[in-house]
Amino acid sequence: MSGAGGWSPVREPRYPRSPDISGPRRVTGFMRLARVHAFSAAGDAMIAVALADSLFFSVEADAARSSVLLYLFLTLTPFALVAPLIGPAVDRAPGGRRLLIVLLNAGRALTAFFMIGNVDSRLLFPLAFAVLVLGKGYAIAKASIVPVTVRTEHELVNRNSRLAVLSGVAGLVGGVPAWLLQRYAGSDWVMGVATGVFLGSCVLAFRLPPAKVALRTSPDEAGSAAAEIRGFGIRLAASGTAMLRGVLGFMTFLVAFGLRDDAIWQVYLVGAFAMIGTLGGSAVAARMREGAREESILQMMLLVPAVVCLLAIWDGGLKGAIAVALVVGLAAAAGKVAFDSVVQRDAPNADYGRSFGRFETRFQLSWVVGSALAVIPMSLRLGFILITLFLAAAVVLHLIGAKNVSRGKPPPSLPRHLPRNLPRHLPGRRPRGAARRRWREGESPQPPGSESPGDS
Repeated sequence: MSGAGGWSPVREPRYPRSPDISGPRRVTGFMRLARVHAFSAAGDAMIAVALADSLFFSVEADAARSSVLLYLFLTLTPFALVAPLIGPAVDRAPGGRRLLIVLLNAGRALTAFFMIGNVDSRLLFPLAFAVLVLGKGYAIAKASIVPVTVRTEHELVNRNSRLAVLSGVAGLVGGVPAWLLQRYAGSDWVMGVATGVFLGSCVLAFRLPPAKVALRTSPDEAGSAAAEIRGFGIRLAASGTAMLRGVLGFMTFLVAFGLRDDAIWQVYLVGAFAMIGTLGGSAVAARMREGAREESILQMMLLVPAVVCLLAIWDGGLKGAIAVALVVGLAAAAGKVAFDSVVQRDAPNADYGRSFGRFETRFQLSWVVGSALAVIPMSLRLGFILITLFLAAAVVLHLIGAKNVSRGKPPPSLPRHLPRNLPRHLPGRRPRGAARRRWREGESPQPPGSESPGDS
């Protein structure tokens, strides 16, 4: 394409459209990804049902607390591998991210198969560990392939929202039959069906778009990409999402232990409302994106549950637990959709895996810390008070950070000394060296870093 100053090469689009298949029924790359994700979510729900019965409901309360603490430790340890190994592997897979999704789903199918007959043995925990590692690796690879299925960044929230809603629906479709099999046939049957479901996801993954990584070719480009990942907007969004993930874990086990001795059906009832909230939050995020940016969505998702938890303190019982579970589930789901879209929008394509792996580790740590706090015996009312305080503090800090970022200043929680190769489009760039000296001496008409990208 040409312009007033001469010709310039056409740049490769940041969000290339995935190849579609023409015919009587048009099958897009996103539809193929949705099918893979539906099978994967159904298999995860089946594994969760079998493990929940073995670790929580089949033992006494004190033993359940010990089992939950052990399970929390197991959910955290996979991230010792996810961040340094699986994240970079997603970015460096020779066959693209599609091949990695195929291998991860095949590994989950194999692990579920070996769980048959070992639910009550000592092999359960290492096998559960393997399932968690493979599941988190799949989540990172799936999030990294979403940008290939959109045309513009405005579609990211919609795509992530649809996948999140589909995950909840598929989890319900897979979880209900798994619960019936668990009750009338046993855990081995659940694991057998889960094996078949993961195999189906593996087969469907062969039809995904290739989504090969756009590798960097120069050290300067690599440095600027690493600085972009550490951009203020991504890190600020990550802090709010981590708080929502921690509150979700705290709420889950607070209600589970608080209502466990009264009636098990109350725990299931609150869990059902939490699932409804999760589905609703995933759908609400897409509607909110029509009139608000991702950062505004995340701020609202921190504020609304804080207000609801404040009102739930007056009840302190089952009704308050239902309201809190509904709203916290909604906020956590919508906040996660918004955060995924921020990373897919701002982070370089070549670092999606590293970025998601790093932040998912932090989110899981927040969930584990929140869940571990709920293992301490306390009343529901006291738990609602703690949730209100945590979310109120998060709202204040997030608003202050967003205000500072809009002014071009780093948030108080972030380092003031920025990398020298920080990209121009990020706020807070601090020019140094010869460029700053020329501006001070009057040789340059404007301060360095204030140029628009088109001026270079």
